[in-house]
Amino acid sequence: MSATDKSREFHHSKRDSFYEEEFIGLETYEGRKNDIEVINILGSLMQDEDFSLEDESSFTIKKILAFLEKEITEDQYFTEAWLIKGTVLYKTGKYRSSIEAFDSALETIPEVISKENLYLWKKSDNINYKYALKFKALALFKLGRYKEAMDTLNEILSLYPEDVEIQKYKNMLSKLEDESLIKELNTLPYNSPEVSGKGHRDRQVYEPDKYVRALEEFDKCLEINPDDADIWNYKGSALYTLGRYEEALEAFDKSLEINPKNENVWSFKGSTLYMLDRPEKALKALDKALQSNPNRPEAWFNKGSILFELGRYKQSLSAVENTLRISAEDTNALNLKNSILHKLGEDKEPIT
Repeated sequence: MSATDKSREFHHSKRDSFYEEEFIGLETYEGRKNDIEVINILGSLMQDEDFSLEDESSFTIKKILAFLEKEITEDQYFTEAWLIKGTVLYKTGKYRSSIEAFDSALETIPEVISKENLYLWKKSDNINYKYALKFKALALFKLGRYKEAMDTLNEILSLYPEDVEIQKYKNMLSKLEDESLIKELNTLPYNSPEVSGKGHRDRQVYEPDKYVRALEEFDKCLEINPDDADIWNYKGSALYTLGRYEEALEAFDKSLEINPKNENVWSFKGSTLYMLDRPEKALKALDKALQSNPNRPEAWFNKGSILFELGRYKQSLSAVENTLRISAEDTNALNLKNSILHKLGEDKEPIT
């Protein structure tokens, strides 16, 4: 974001460069001496959108926001003040409030009326327009509102279809909005044991390149939003599908650090520990999942499989019966039940 062009007005605003106007005011208005720290920070924010506020105290942040609020109160069409307010709120984690500020900034920017004046509009208004929409999209992304973020990016691309940075963000979000992919990544696998009791750990991977590409985009997403438990879950699931179980376990653990109540992640963690041949830990993870949601047939089945491999057949039978309670025609569960009954020496007809 840069200072506003000297010949430009926002509706009735007579403001030009926010930073220049306020800085010059310091020379003549003694009462603004205490604002110099704030104004220096504002200048840095205007010149560098990556300028960090991490080292600023909460007191300084409050002073900045109070300063901006005063300017906005005096002139509600002061676009740069709205933009910087949105930026400060975004950089301090107040994403909903930042979206409101960016929307207010967009209201001060004239819309494109016709194709004939598009060039003139781009010349005078494009910087603030793109900036407001880009950071609005990023704030929506931080809140997990992926579709709204995608729609906002598409607003920019409708005018700037070749914008590499915006296209990069869109590619990232497209993975999170790919319903087919997300459904696959949220589908808990069945871990069937060998009848001998020795579990097989190899899984056939279909379309591995698809999951490798998804991983690349998930990693980019996590650079922007490292505290999104869902993205860590998707990353873990993709790694699991590719057979990279240690990495998958790390991703699931990270997801659970952020949201320890997600039973789907606990289920996946249990399956991952099973594939890593850590049965007791796998059972504990699956129990966590079932405590949250006792109606997950895959989790009951996987628990039954592990208990079967450990030779704990009565407990295994109980787990499989729970699978069949939820899904009576589950072929995997019926087959495992037959194997358990055989091990127990039950004198019963095989289930068909």
